[in-house]
Amino acid sequence: MTQRGHTLDDAWYLGYAAGSLASEAETVLVQSHVELNSDAQDRVEQLDRIGGVLLDRMPVGEALPFSADELLEMADRSDPFQAGESVSDEAANVPDALDGVNLPPALAQYLARSPARLKWEFLGPGLRKSILWRGKDGERLWLLKAQPGVAIPHHGHAGSELTLVLKGSFWDGDQEYRRGDVEEAHEDVEHDIRIGTGGECVCLALTQGKLRFESPLLTAFQVFTGL
Repeated sequence: MTQRGHTLDDAWYLGYAAGSLASEAETVLVQSHVELNSDAQDRVEQLDRIGGVLLDRMPVGEALPFSADELLEMADRSDPFQAGESVSDEAANVPDALDGVNLPPALAQYLARSPARLKWEFLGPGLRKSILWRGKDGERLWLLKAQPGVAIPHHGHAGSELTLVLKGSFWDGDQEYRRGDVEEAHEDVEHDIRIGTGGECVCLALTQGKLRFESPLLTAFQVFTGL
């Protein structure tokens, strides 16, 4: 399925708030999204308050004596607090390769810690990529830079894909994704992506497995792109 909206499924926010996401790459992407998207910030804070209420009010060895609606009301009455620790934005200088992109602190600090120099590689006409991290099962954290109006050919997915917009915008069907928005796609999704015409688009993506293209030519070209 594809998460048709600009935020993630609650499971991602719960994992982030609990510090239990599966990899640093997941944490960097989700935290960057939360830093850029006020709706995501509000949801994380709400889920964190609900977790606090559950811990405070859960009877030992007994079922919860209140409904989900009552739990939300309790959360609204609780003192709000921030999920996780605040992230300093002082440490990281923006790499030259990302000049003009206002990076979220989580990503800026991740890049500052990385020993590898960020560089753009050819992905297709008007498209460039930079691989930041590779994990098991074909997982990759990478940056995409696309020129205005470029169309990414019809494709599917061998696994999950999270795409966070850092600059500009893109369209998936009639849904537009702008800075701070994230699209969540899974292996049953096939779609066409169009870059917005208002300017260059830069995204942070976390993908599992390779993309699946209908065109045999594009499939063969994946040998060179690594995606």
